[in-house]
Amino acid sequence: MNKVWRLPQNDLSIVQRITEELKISPLIAQVLHNRNLKTVTEAADFLKPRLAQLRDPLEIPDAVLGAKRILQAKEKGEKVVVFGDYDVDGVTGTTILLHTLKFLGLEATYYIPHRYEEGYSLSIGAIKKIAAGGVKLIITVDCGSSSFEEVEAANALGLEVIVTDHHNLPAELPAALAIINPKRMAGDHPSKDLAGAGVAFKFAWALLRVAGIKESDFLVSLLDLASLGTISDVVPLTRENRVLAAAGLTKLSEGGRLGIRSLAEAASVKNEITVNHVYFGLAPRINAAGRLEHASKSVELLLTEDPALAKELALELNRINVRRQEIGNAIKVEVFSQLSDEFIKQNKLVIMTGDNWHPGVIGIVASQVVDRFDRPTILIGVSDGVGRGSARSVGKINIFDLLTTCRDLFIDFGGHKGAAGFEIKPELIPQLVTKLRAEAERLIKVEDLTPVLTIDAAVEPESVTLNLIKELSILGPHGEGNPRPVFMTKNLKLDDFRLVGKDKRHLKMKLSKNGQSLETIGFDFGAITNDLKLDATYDLAYQLETNEWDGFETAQLRLLDIRLS
Repeated sequence: MNKVWRLPQNDLSIVQRITEELKISPLIAQVLHNRNLKTVTEAADFLKPRLAQLRDPLEIPDAVLGAKRILQAKEKGEKVVVFGDYDVDGVTGTTILLHTLKFLGLEATYYIPHRYEEGYSLSIGAIKKIAAGGVKLIITVDCGSSSFEEVEAANALGLEVIVTDHHNLPAELPAALAIINPKRMAGDHPSKDLAGAGVAFKFAWALLRVAGIKESDFLVSLLDLASLGTISDVVPLTRENRVLAAAGLTKLSEGGRLGIRSLAEAASVKNEITVNHVYFGLAPRINAAGRLEHASKSVELLLTEDPALAKELALELNRINVRRQEIGNAIKVEVFSQLSDEFIKQNKLVIMTGDNWHPGVIGIVASQVVDRFDRPTILIGVSDGVGRGSARSVGKINIFDLLTTCRDLFIDFGGHKGAAGFEIKPELIPQLVTKLRAEAERLIKVEDLTPVLTIDAAVEPESVTLNLIKELSILGPHGEGNPRPVFMTKNLKLDDFRLVGKDKRHLKMKLSKNGQSLETIGFDFGAITNDLKLDATYDLAYQLETNEWDGFETAQLRLLDIRLS
């Protein structure tokens, strides 16, 4: 209830033009303009994402060079390894390339490193193992852009490396045969924001192009994997990512891939698969294997054509995810029990250490702390003589830059603005805590910690209808860069409220204005009931959704913030 509400400044002439030419409501046009769509063409493309909007894959630097080398490997009968990352983006991208290489007739295997024993991306140890197997070509997925020593080691052992990746580029690039990373492209190219799976999909397309194969059905069959990786990696769901996400959700819902169909059943996901099903049902289960055991189980699930094995692997991933949730909940209870309102007021940074906190789970708990307290958070689990930390940021605060001030204390360190991870000797943790607290005081301003709620439009109660909610659905799929629209209504009289849910943590309210009544649900808003007064007037910020009860469907407000008018 302490958020700053911010309403974007719209160019009304643009909103009017989009409204008239696309024959949509002014409210939808206003939301589109808020998403930085400034022309009718941009708005039209956004509302109707089509595969034809995808740019030529050969525009990505080194795509032709990499494709030619792979086709050369086929001619020579060389062994090829796809080396992927252990998260959903890496797993789906790895599967895309494995299917493509098999389609082209290559002998290819895969290698996913163990998260804790080998770490992220290429390692010298992994390269030695791969070389010992007689492999001549490594293709990375979702990693490799900064693997200088590892690529040199591979070259020295007679291996060539093709990097496919989407992460930010260092000042100089490793000596790989080809580096297929859209971040290398000049200007504001629509491929620049692709996730690792998106890059793998575009490279698969490039491979077929260079091979002279026009096989659109095969490429379309890969869209479910490209969408799953894109949505899971929280890249902006705009431009090419929006196209891949939208087309891929359709393929996911068709249930054509045995492994995904089995996983959806294990996760109790039925009928049409939505972005939320990916975020909360499919992705956590695919990720869980890499967090607690090994991501190869997830790759095998996506590759298999054996119904019995698919069911077995899906149930296994489900069990691992339940264990991940149990471990996470235990750590969350321990962490939250130490976070008082007074502590939050006095500290600009949450940094905590725990014995045997699982390193595959603490990042999730750190995100939960950020969501609850609006503070950048660093959690460090100490086990086997090593401290492993996960950091999550909030607002505009760059957690990577903050941790970089202590780089000399880390054994290993990496990340980006919003999230980072590191390893550290336990005896250096007190020094790290002292230094980071001092740096946080110096670098973070109070206003940086004040959450901002961006409002798309102000609406009156009479506009809140099922028809409006149906029309708003054309703005999906929602995610990073295209959040669900947020609306506000002022001067609503509070007619009734009550606590609902198993633990009475949720708030149900009835409010009215000008004879129009609005039903509102506030998840985890139960704690504010002591501050509410019947017949008082409030301003609400909310998202719109439907509520089904006893066969009837009604419009409902999902509360995001509330304040006295």
